[in-house]
Amino acid sequence: MVTDVDITRWETDRSVHETAVRDAAGAARNAVRGYVGYEEWLSSPMLRREIARCGIALILAFGDRLDVRDGMDGPTRSLGAFVVGSQSHASLTDLGGHQHGVQVELSAAGAVALFGQVRDLNDMVIPIDEALGRWGARLVEQLGNAATWEERFALLDDVFSTRPALDGNATGAAISPEVSWLRRQLVATGGQARVEPLMDETGWSRRVVTERFRTQLGVSPKAYARILRFKRAMVLLNRVGHGRTLADVAMECGYYDQSHFTRDCVALAGCSPSALIAESTGEPGVRFLQDDDPVGSVP
Repeated sequence: MVTDVDITRWETDRSVHETAVRDAAGAARNAVRGYVGYEEWLSSPMLRREIARCGIALILAFGDRLDVRDGMDGPTRSLGAFVVGSQSHASLTDLGGHQHGVQVELSAAGAVALFGQVRDLNDMVIPIDEALGRWGARLVEQLGNAATWEERFALLDDVFSTRPALDGNATGAAISPEVSWLRRQLVATGGQARVEPLMDETGWSRRVVTERFRTQLGVSPKAYARILRFKRAMVLLNRVGHGRTLADVAMECGYYDQSHFTRDCVALAGCSPSALIAESTGEPGVRFLQDDDPVGSVP
C-alpha cells in the first residue's frame, strides 16, 4: 500500500482544517493526477472563492452538504458529492458545519475516458449520482466508511486502475497527439505564447484544432492559455510587497499592462488583485484557495 500521504493541519479561532495529499499510484496514474482529502470543522458559515479553472474534478464529499453558487451572485444549490467541469468564471461556495471528503483531479485522458466530450461539462456542477450513476454514490459511501486517508486513497487507486471508462460511454476516446502537443506548448510558456502560430503547427486548420481541443480538454486553446497565464499570476501575487509590484506581476506574466491583468482577475477570480492579496493573509471573510494543478504540470 502506498503510504506517502502529506497531511497538513491548521486551526483558527473559527475553524479547524486538515488536508491529506497524495499522487495516484499504479495504473490509476493514467486517469488521475492526484487526490486531496479534506476535513474541516467550521464554527460559523464561511465563503470560499472558487477561481476559474480547466479540468474535471470529482468532489467525493461525505460530510455536511454545502451550497454552491452559480457565479458570484447567482442561484445556490445544496449539494453533497458532485462533478465539476472546467469553469470560465469565478464563483462562491458557502461552507458550514463538518466538511469531509476527497477531491479527485482527473487527468485529461481520464476525463475523456470517463465522460467522453468533456466540453459538455463546461461551467457545470453535477450531483455525483446524475454524473456517474449508482457506482458513484456507492464510491462516496465506501470512502465515508473508510477509517484513514491511506485506506481512502488505496480504494480510489483500485477503482481508477480497474475501471478506466466507468460509464461505458467513451469507448475509444483519447487525447489526440496534436491536442496533447499543443497543450504542452501552452503549459511550457505559462500561457504566454501566441496561440495561433502553435495551432498552425499541428497541421490542422485553426477551426479544426479549436474544435478538437475544446472537445477533448473542455475549452478552446485561447481560453486554456488565458487561465494558465492567470494561474501563474496568482503564484506571483504572493510576492507582491516583497520585491514585486502588481505592475511587475502583469509584465512578467505577459499582460499588456496592469489594467489588463486587473480585468482578467475580475473576470476569472471575481475581484481585483489587491482584494485577492488581502484574502490570502489573516482570516478573511472570503477564504481563497487555489485548488487546481500547479503551473507547469502537464498530467
